[in-house]
Amino acid sequence: MSMPMLAGVGMMVCCSSSVAALMMGDDTKKKEDDSDSDSDSDSDSDSDDAGAGAGADDGSPDPYATFCDVAKTDWINSKMQNDGMPQTQGESLQKCKVPANLQSRILPIAFCDVAKTDWINSKQQKDGMPQTQGESLQKCKVPTNLQSRILPIAFCDVAKTDWINSKLQNDDMPQSQGESLQKCKVPTNLQSRIK
Repeated sequence: MSMPMLAGVGMMVCCSSSVAALMMGDDTKKKEDDSDSDSDSDSDSDSDDAGAGAGADDGSPDPYATFCDVAKTDWINSKMQNDGMPQTQGESLQKCKVPANLQSRILPIAFCDVAKTDWINSKQQKDGMPQTQGESLQKCKVPTNLQSRILPIAFCDVAKTDWINSKLQNDDMPQSQGESLQKCKVPTNLQSRIK
C-alpha cells in the first residue's frame, strides 16, 4: 500500500469512529431525555423495560427509575399500613420509586412491643375487641414476630351462653366468670340471651 492510500484509510477509520461515537452520544442523550419524560408520565411504557436483565454498569436505564404517581404511592402506603409490607417491596411491585415530593404520603409504621401486644390480646380476650381496634388504640401494628401472642377468640354457642345465663340467674355468678369457666366469650348476637 502506498503512503497516501494508507493515510486515507487511517483518516477514514479515525473519522468513522468519531462519527460513530458522536452518533452513540446523541443516541444515549436521546435515551436519557426519553427516560426523563417517562418518569414524568403516569403510564408505564415499553422504554421502562429497556434495561431489564441488563447489568448495572452497562449504562442501561434502571427499570424502576420511573417515579410513582399519587395513586401508586397511596397503594404502597396502604399495603405498608395494613399488611406491614416494606416500602421497597411496594415500589418493586408497582415498578416505581416514591419521589421526594410524595414521600410525605408514606406514613411511618409503629410496631407494637410485647407489652402493647399483650394489652391488645387481653382486650380481645376479655372484651371481644378486634385486634385492629386494639392496634388503633395503641397506635401500633402487631409485628409478625409477635402475632403468636394474639390468641384466637372462642365465642360461646347457644348452649354455653344459656349455661352462663343460668349461672347468672341462679348463682349470681358474673358473666365474665361464666365465660372463663366455659372458656368462651358470649358474642354480640347472643348477648340478648343473658338477662
